[in-house]
Amino acid sequence: MTSLRDQIGSDLSAHIDAAVVEDLLLTYDDLISKHRSGDLEGALTKAGRFVEHTLRAIEFVRAGVAPVEIKSVAATVRALENDTSLEESLRLLIPRALYGMIYNLRSKRDAVHVKEIDPRHIDVAMSVSAASWVIAEFVRLFHISDEAVVEQCMLALSRTSIPFIETVDGETIVGRQVAPRTEILLLLAHASPDGLSRTELGISAKCSPSSVTRALNSLIGDRFVHRAASKKHFITASGEGALAEMLTR
Repeated sequence: MTSLRDQIGSDLSAHIDAAVVEDLLLTYDDLISKHRSGDLEGALTKAGRFVEHTLRAIEFVRAGVAPVEIKSVAATVRALENDTSLEESLRLLIPRALYGMIYNLRSKRDAVHVKEIDPRHIDVAMSVSAASWVIAEFVRLFHISDEAVVEQCMLALSRTSIPFIETVDGETIVGRQVAPRTEILLLLAHASPDGLSRTELGISAKCSPSSVTRALNSLIGDRFVHRAASKKHFITASGEGALAEMLTR
């Protein structure tokens, strides 16, 4: 079965140089990984690189060749805005999202002073959401896959901002010690919209089988998790709200 990443890479490479696509997706993967592991400064650095590689990809669409580097993000954004041969998303929407929601957060934020509230958590969350939207928009514009597959890709991309999730040797885990209920909701949020079986939850959750069972039954009782006829488990909208509250405690 083709992975989400491979699917996106295949679609984008049909229109954009494969090496540029790989640079873009690798930087996106790194941004998501840094965010999920809690490395906020590393995530912001990767967000800046994501902006550059996205602009390189647009330049390839515009000119048929991608620059090795973007010397000035602001100048490149202005040049794209002035090129009326580009469709609106590539000329205005994506560049402005990059500049306003990612680049400025990385380059314009003043240093945090003693006793001030560190803004990096919200900055990284904004950057991750914006980057995921950009990738989803690229998929919408350049897909060659069936539209139903594309819709699934876009839905999955809209739900990538799940902290503490890591992949180690092909296994998805929660990389920090949290309560069993929180751990299960994190895993199900990450797996959405595909869901997880009880066996899959038992493999990924690093707590005792009895703890998984008790927590899962409790979450189902609270309507935070739904067990479908297929025996797979899915996080509900109420569950997503509860998870957000759990992560702010």
